Amino acid sequence: MAKKKNFSLERLINGERVSKYDYLVTKQDPLSFVTESFQKVIINIEYSNVDGDYKVIQFTSTLPSEGKSTFVSNLSYLMGQKGKKVILLDLDLRKPKMNRVFGVPNKDGLTDYLAGKISLEKAINHSDEIGIDFITAGEKTSAVVNVLEAKKLKDLIAHLRETYDYVLLDTPPVISVSDALYIASLADGIIFVVAQNKAKKALVKEAISNLKDHGTPILGMVLTQFDMKSGYGYNKDYSYYNYSEEDDE
Repeated sequence: MAKKKNFSLERLINGERVSKYDYLVTKQDPLSFVTESFQKVIINIEYSNVDGDYKVIQFTSTLPSEGKSTFVSNLSYLMGQKGKKVILLDLDLRKPKMNRVFGVPNKDGLTDYLAGKISLEKAINHSDEIGIDFITAGEKTSAVVNVLEAKKLKDLIAHLRETYDYVLLDTPPVISVSDALYIASLADGIIFVVAQNKAKKALVKEAISNLKDHGTPILGMVLTQFDMKSGYGYNKDYSYYNYSEEDDE
């Protein structure tokens, strides 16, 4: 049994979960407790990555609407502000959201590149506003699993690993579809997002167990949409902690 790690992070995030994906609270409110929370997450990722073993990081959750896309987009912005060379890939091919984060059409993206319709140079976009590169999901396809298993995708990830400090993968929830499990084999580590009162504990444990079966380490877990009582009513909180096998008990 793995020994539980002592690190924990809890900071307030003001306001409700944002469904407007192009709103980055870390950019709009850099001095907030929210931004401080994300800064702590980055510090922990960097401590975990002192040997450069975790460059390709997958972000997933148990169910939809747990805040993973909002989380990864805010995290990528702060990484870019710290001078890291970052690329964010939208691998949620069924319900892509990164085009909404960056305010661009969902075209000339990953599926288009893998199908040979465009070059990699055309697929990779740069956001001056956010300060990172990104690849949208691209044209929708009914052959999602074939795309995720394609050797060309593995080769792409390998190439990006050599080019960037961090390759961040926004991926579907584990329970809804099997896509996240295929993607796990491409990642060096996983950050798992859990929204309070969204998925039952048994379902979260099932999702984590399924990911662990693929051998990719879970670097940490993020608690989102956490109601925290205060003298001013209810706010929302993000909590981050390192994952260990004791969390499965």
